[in-house]
This record gives sequence, C-alpha cells and structure tokens, in this order.
Amino acid sequence: MDDLIDNGMLVGKEKITEILNRRHKEREVQIQAAKLERQKDSECTEALQYFETSFEEKAAQIRNTLESIAGSDRKAEMFADSQNDIYDLQRYLSSSTFFLNEYHIKVCQNTIHELGKQLDTLRNELMPKKKFGFKTKKIVKMINEREGIDGEDKQTKQSVGSSCEDHIKWTFSSRTNQCIELPVALVNDQTVTASRLKNCLIRIAGHPGSLQFAQLENCLVICGPTARSIFLDDCVECKFVVACQQLRCHRSRSCDLYLNVTSRAIIEDCKGIRVAKYNYHYEGIEEDFKQSGLDLSSNNWNVLDDFNWLATDKPSPNWELLHHAKIISDWSSYIRSFSHKHSLTSVDN
Repeated sequence: MDDLIDNGMLVGKEKITEILNRRHKEREVQIQAAKLERQKDSECTEALQYFETSFEEKAAQIRNTLESIAGSDRKAEMFADSQNDIYDLQRYLSSSTFFLNEYHIKVCQNTIHELGKQLDTLRNELMPKKKFGFKTKKIVKMINEREGIDGEDKQTKQSVGSSCEDHIKWTFSSRTNQCIELPVALVNDQTVTASRLKNCLIRIAGHPGSLQFAQLENCLVICGPTARSIFLDDCVECKFVVACQQLRCHRSRSCDLYLNVTSRAIIEDCKGIRVAKYNYHYEGIEEDFKQSGLDLSSNNWNVLDDFNWLATDKPSPNWELLHHAKIISDWSSYIRSFSHKHSLTSVDN
C-alpha cells in the first residue's frame, strides 16, 4: 500500500512539473513574440524616420538647385540633372511604400509633383525652346496649315511662325495619311515637333536634339538616336521606334515602344503600353549614335517607371514587354505594308 501511495505521489509530482514547465515555455514564447513585435515596431519607426529625413533632404537639394538655375550659365545641364533627381526621388518613394501608410505616400507624391511643376515652370521661363506643356495640352509652336499650300509657302510660314529663340526647323500639325521624311541635314541637333497626325508615317534619320509628339493616332514613328529627350502625349495605337536619353509618355494608350533609352522611361496616365528593344538599322546609324552622345552600354528599354503605380510587389498593369512573336524585325516590309494599307502620300517638306 505504501508503495502505491509513493508511486501515486511520484506520478502527481511529475504531472505538476510537466505542466509548470509547459507554462514556462509558453510564457517564454509569448515574451519573445512581444519582444520581436516591439523590435519590429521600433525598426519600422526608425525606417520611417530615416525615410522622412532622407526624402526631405533630397527634396530640399532639388529645390536649392532649382532656385540657383536662373543665375547659372549651365541651365540646360542643371535642368537635366534636376529632372533626373526628381526621377530618383520618385523611385525612392516607390521602393519604400511597403512600410509607408497612405497618408505618407500621398504627402510625398504631392511633393514630387510640386517639384516637377516648379521645374517645368522654370524651364518654360528660362529656356522657352524646350517648352512643351503636357498638363495644359499646349503644343510648342504648332502651325495650322491651309490645304493647297505649296512647299515654299510652308517653309516661309514656319520661318515666320518660329521665333529666333525656338530654333525649331520642322513642325507638323493636322496631317492625315501622309509619309513625312525629314532630311538629315535639317534634323541633326534640332527639335522636331508634331501634333494631330493620323495614319501617318514619320521617318527621321540623323540625330535630332529632341522630339515632341502629341495627339497622334495610328501612326508609325521611326527615328535615329535622339541626343536629349522624347516627349509623347495623348497618343493612341501608335508605334515609336526611338533611341534617346530620356523618354516621358503621358496620357497614351495601346502604343508599342521600341526603345533604346539611357534613363528609365517614365509613363503617367497611360494604359496598354508595350515595350521592346530598339532594333531599327540604317546606313550610318553607328555614326549618328556617336554624334548623339548616347551611352550604348546603358539601355533601360525593359524597365519603365509608372507614376500611377507605386506598388513594388506587383508589376504595373499599365505596361508590359512586347511578346516575342509580335516584335517587328523586318521594318522595310512593315513600312511597305503600312504605306499600302493607308494609301500614304509623300509630301514635299
């Protein structure tokens, strides 16, 4: 009997010890979880504080640069640097959204838009030849042409309509079903602008300084290397075969971009954008690339920054890589087919 009592007491002690040990382990787990949660909150707070400080410092540097441009003799270079800094600031925000709440994202996005607006305003004031307003849909020095005007009259009208500050050698507007080819000698280092074109083919050899296209519908634009920027606005169902330092595309949809771009291209308010690598070739293109100053070792054709999509864990639904089967490789054949389909007429420029 004593043995049974002793055994029963022993079993009871073991159970109590086991229960106490289990509760102790559970408590340790709870304490560790609480510690990790506090550590996580502390890290998030530190990350947020670091981001806010860093973001404001970068924004302040951009503001200081913009305020000093007016008195500088390197305006063009400083504008380009400031634009790149704003792009970098946007990317910094995009990569930090996983620990930012909606309020912080909105505040930072407003700051970026204000900086961009300040830059555009200053550039329009100090360098009017670069003026091209996306938000107001104003087209730089666009010329309304009358039907029946001959080539000589058109050149005269363009010469009168352009100020000495603009230096825009070619401007096209309100064209339909036309093949527009620009002579190399009059394109190199110049700004080319075009608007309100439909079913048109625009071929630009040489190395233009910058390109600005707006309100193009079902057009094919093929261009040699562009030294500076290309701006696209309100274009629908077009193909652009372009090489440049910077490209910005606004309010466009269902467009294919064959790109060679030094900086990451920017899209905003766009849908159905498809991208492929620049694959156009013509005699003398190597020299044009050299003259344009583009860095062929840096080509970000397959990475776009979408200002309407800040999520970093999911790809933007507004653009995608062009499927390999749909990439045009024989441009000579495609140009002939496009010209025949739309019965293009050549114009004497």
